[in-house]
Amino acid sequence: MYPYFIGSGVLLEAGANAGSVPATLHAQTDAALAASVRAAAVDFEGVGQAELARLLVVVSGWTSSAVERMVMAPLRARGTASLADVLAALALAAGDGTVHLFSEWLPGPDLVETLAARSVTVIAHPLASFERAALITGQRSRSPLAA
Repeated sequence: MYPYFIGSGVLLEAGANAGSVPATLHAQTDAALAASVRAAAVDFEGVGQAELARLLVVVSGWTSSAVERMVMAPLRARGTASLADVLAALALAAGDGTVHLFSEWLPGPDLVETLAARSVTVIAHPLASFERAALITGQRSRSPLAA
């Protein structure tokens, strides 16, 4: 059996078309890594922090609606959010103050320092840490009690 990190959350889009859609990630990775990740941010497309256009934020064991309620709703109430705001909200809502960032770029020193000032640790991993990944977006799950 292959180890997977499985998390639900939202796929965020920055810029003029800013928005979010529910998302679920199934990522095959190293067993130790899969077991240690609670909150994750994934940039499948970007080559640098400054070019970030879409960011997947997920929490293991949560539903997309829980991430929407616990992470996104408070950020939307503020009216604007930086990358540091999103990562801090994700890590703190998930409970341990740690967010794992999977991308082709490393977080800049300013981002790391800003997060540290908010008691958040960011752990960077290369996107290649995922041997395989399936991203499901825009799907809404129904309650098993629904008629």
